[in-house]
Amino acid sequence: MTLQPPLEGLPDYRMSERIRLILALAEFRKEWQEAVNGGSLLKVESPVGLVLADIADRLELTPHERYAVLGGKLVNEVDVTREQRISKKLPL
Repeated sequence: MTLQPPLEGLPDYRMSERIRLILALAEFRKEWQEAVNGGSLLKVESPVGLVLADIADRLELTPHERYAVLGGKLVNEVDVTREQRISKKLPL
């Protein structure tokens, strides 16, 4: 994606990285709220590794950043779990 330079004399209205981060995390929370039909998110049991991987996805981390956040073992476990889910959904 290429961004056009702002027109001279007009301020640049692109969202800051911080705003993008907040919006990504808010969207993540909303999806969880929908999944529990408005119930308490404090009572949800979830695999922490997958939650961390989802957060890394929302933050659009590079492979290096993802490795730093999740660690090698968790990266591998998440990849295997996601591959299993995809292969179960594919028609044979």
